[in-house]
Amino acid sequence: MSATKAKGGVRQGEPPRELEGRVCLVTGAGVRVGRAIAEELGRAGARVAVHYGQSASGARATVRAIQGDGGSERARAFPAELRAPGAAAALVKDVRAWGGRLDVLVCSAARFQRRPFEEIDGPAWHDMLAVNLEAPFRLAQAAAPELRRRGGAIINILDVAAFQAWRGYAHYAVSKAGLAMLTRVLALELAPRVRVCGVAPGMVAPAPGTPKAVLARELGRIPLGRVGSPADVAQAVRYLCTASYVTGTVLAVDGGRSAGPRSAP
Repeated sequence: MSATKAKGGVRQGEPPRELEGRVCLVTGAGVRVGRAIAEELGRAGARVAVHYGQSASGARATVRAIQGDGGSERARAFPAELRAPGAAAALVKDVRAWGGRLDVLVCSAARFQRRPFEEIDGPAWHDMLAVNLEAPFRLAQAAAPELRRRGGAIINILDVAAFQAWRGYAHYAVSKAGLAMLTRVLALELAPRVRVCGVAPGMVAPAPGTPKAVLARELGRIPLGRVGSPADVAQAVRYLCTASYVTGTVLAVDGGRSAGPRSAP
């Protein structure tokens, strides 16, 4: 039987497009997790502002994927160096001018770096916090008035490193721990009109060349017994976009690792 169009232009049998008519800004949407989130929100019917810092080609690919799923006006790429003064406010202004509104802000852009504690100098420390913590703060400030008008949401992408100390990643872990607290504070500051949540991925898409012994050790600590994917994170973000009674929480997407080891020691 051929599919027929239902109300709103959605064909019967297709997944619901619960974000139809909404505009979402996803930072760092040209690569990895950010790209998966942007494409997932596009599949949910949203118009997606695809932010990128340096990954211009990746952002264009993200836009093409979303447009192919929903039309030429479904997505547009927006460059911005979020460490620059005023960049966050300018980005939000540009997105509103394009979309006519802003309903969801997803802060996914991040820096990740391994460096021994003694070797973390001033520039490395400040650069990490500028991207991973200050940029989401400034974006939230800029977007808050419009999100209040729309009854919108902010979703920050954290990391389980926000809650688990990792040797060799002091500046990264501190930045993500700060973002976890910022998520909770903003949930109070912006309630009841704006919901603010976080998603904390565990082992998602390990870097190419990760030693097999390391992967095997990590898999032994994950109750679900597999490495996660950017799609797992994107599905959690999609849920939080419309979870109307959820705010101030950080959802771990880690295969159950934060619950404890798979077996007793």
